[in-house]
Amino acid sequence: MTRIFPFRGILPAPNLTERVISRPFDKYSKKEVEGIVKENPDSFLNIIKPELANGKSTRPDNPEAQLKSRQKFESFLEKATLQKSEKELYYIYRQVKPEFVYTGIIATISSSDYHSGVIKIHEQTLAPKEEKLKDYLRVVGINAEPVMFTYPHQTAIDELVNELTAAQPYASFHFDSKDHFLWEVSDSKSIARIQEAFEGVERVYVADGHHRSASSVLLSQELEKESGDTSGQAEWSRFMGIFIPDHNLQLFEFNRLIKDLNGLTIFEILNQLSDDFEVSLIDQPVYKPHSLHEISMYVQGKWYSLKLKSDRQNDQLEDKLDANLLSKHILGPIFGIKDLRNDDRVSFLSGLLGADELKRLVDKGTYEAAFGLFPVSMEQFFSFSDRGKMMPPKTTWFEPKLLNGLVIYDIGHH
Repeated sequence: MTRIFPFRGILPAPNLTERVISRPFDKYSKKEVEGIVKENPDSFLNIIKPELANGKSTRPDNPEAQLKSRQKFESFLEKATLQKSEKELYYIYRQVKPEFVYTGIIATISSSDYHSGVIKIHEQTLAPKEEKLKDYLRVVGINAEPVMFTYPHQTAIDELVNELTAAQPYASFHFDSKDHFLWEVSDSKSIARIQEAFEGVERVYVADGHHRSASSVLLSQELEKESGDTSGQAEWSRFMGIFIPDHNLQLFEFNRLIKDLNGLTIFEILNQLSDDFEVSLIDQPVYKPHSLHEISMYVQGKWYSLKLKSDRQNDQLEDKLDANLLSKHILGPIFGIKDLRNDDRVSFLSGLLGADELKRLVDKGTYEAAFGLFPVSMEQFFSFSDRGKMMPPKTTWFEPKLLNGLVIYDIGHH
């Protein structure tokens, strides 16, 4: 049973929404951030990187910089650039692209659900990164971007969301070539209906935001110990998420690029590949895998299709995942890349950018070879998470990507 909670969200003043919101910080180049901060004092990037206004840059784990972020956030509240809701609400967010519409409910969820099995994860987190984010959260004290959760869709929730979004949105704007809409759900009857509908959802799955959710959980455990408050009612015992049903989001592949051929010739590579794969040269300018267990390879100006031989296939869940097969049969034994997290010879590229981007990066010499994967299915995603199995890093690319500063949750401790 999933319990999600309404909360007093902090939102940009209605006339300032477009000036405040930003992409997540890591989705900008350094130059872009500097330009935005210089020109727009209302941008949320001023809270993330307050020191940039003085032309400086510091590491995010610098305690002084974190304190400045908190102070900047409070100054945004004081001058009413950001405004805190008087009562606890749910929010419904919709992002519209020409080819797809994403809709989800923004709410908070209890950190205790992370260990009770209600929240399911599919990616191993890195302990040092969790610690850094937890320390940042302790000082800055806000969730500025919701963790993205998904769940097998339920008609009752879909119908309720359709009904509530028939009203005028609280905010609507165009940003990054997409239309964005936000509704506030404030009447107690609708709030109770949402809460009740979610109690019928057995579990929710982290689609994007594994480190953010893990660090929120770590902090709540620390603060529980320090305060002795085990009620689960404190703001810091919850964190903000957006809950999007599985048919309202998109799951793309994450492709791999490698910097060198490990001293091998193309003939040696093709020879080794033919042990485990049916290898075909593809006479097409751009090529993508068409089914599970097919991997595309682009090297020295040519595309190849690599289909795993049937006698190499088995029923192990891990071996049904193409990202694992690529590592097990190709990246590890042929190219000597055994640690995807730390080997700087491998890079990752969202499938959203297409196979032609893989080709371009190899043709210009940035990389020596590229491997394209068939996207993970939602069924694979759920079954891995349900069984507590971890996928390799950078296996899933979920859309939508969310904004910073549209709805903020103050965790009440700083």
